[in-house]
Amino acid sequence: MCNRVRADFEFRETKIRWNLFNDLPDFKPSHNIAPDRGDILTVVKSDAGNMGRLMYWPLIPSFAKTMKLEYSTSNATAERLQQSAVYKRLVNKRRCLIPINGFYEWRGAKPPKTPFYVYLKNEEPFGLAGLWDTWKKPDGGVLKSSTIITTEPNELMRTIYRRMPVILHREDEVKWLDCSANSFDKVQSLLKPFPAELVAAQEVSKRINKPKYDAPDCYAPLAD
Repeated sequence: MCNRVRADFEFRETKIRWNLFNDLPDFKPSHNIAPDRGDILTVVKSDAGNMGRLMYWPLIPSFAKTMKLEYSTSNATAERLQQSAVYKRLVNKRRCLIPINGFYEWRGAKPPKTPFYVYLKNEEPFGLAGLWDTWKKPDGGVLKSSTIITTEPNELMRTIYRRMPVILHREDEVKWLDCSANSFDKVQSLLKPFPAELVAAQEVSKRINKPKYDAPDCYAPLAD
């Protein structure tokens, strides 16, 4: 599961890192992003190049009659994408990246669970593999939304939780985004655990349990 992420970089950093051609003046950095927000930074490929968009999280399928779903779409299980009525329509035409600094995960079978912040050892922003869709709102407007794809855990994540988000290697991001040049069959192998030796994790304060808590100490090591 991946239901909490950190994306507190400035948009200009993202624009350079993912070679975006557009600006997003409404983008707001956040230390603690939870589902049910409509401003999640998402990267998609358009005819003009890579584009940054602000999307709602979780994903609302185009065929949904309401935004209140009876099932969770915050995450999509990599191993079952092609068997899912929600996601199999999207794997060949609506793949995306979700740029983040890191994500939060909780250890423990029952409360009080222990929160951890997980990030790359080089502390650089990275992209999670995702899918996106559009949904027609009752007022006639269009809602764009996305989901984060998860996979089996690597050796580090296995000590915290049974799943982890798919972190794409930088050199694989172009291939994942370019749906016209690469069918899902060609990129499915990218949906695998990220090498444990490149990832770090640190226990953080239980303040992170509050979705509305958004301060720089969200990801600070507990010892601090």
